Amino acid sequence: MAVLTRVLGIPSDHQFAAEHWRPLSRAEAMERNPFYTSRLPVDAHLYTCDRLDADGRCTAYEERPLVCRGYPWYGEAPTAMPLADPACGYRNGGA
Repeated sequence: MAVLTRVLGIPSDHQFAAEHWRPLSRAEAMERNPFYTSRLPVDAHLYTCDRLDADGRCTAYEERPLVCRGYPWYGEAPTAMPLADPACGYRNGGA
């Protein structure tokens, strides 16, 4: 996978996270996105990224790592979790 992502110009998840993510408390995450945060396990690791603009959109969209490309579903069917805001920028193939 690392070779494929390097060829495609996608940074490794670890490299990107180390450079751009910082941990959030659950309270901070609830302030930012209560719809999504309230559906996560209480012990979930929560982060914010310095590549998000004021509207919460990714400013590194074309070069974002795989972990970001999977947000907010991470391997689950996209329809299993409706989005609070249809204008947030995320789409699934069935919608």
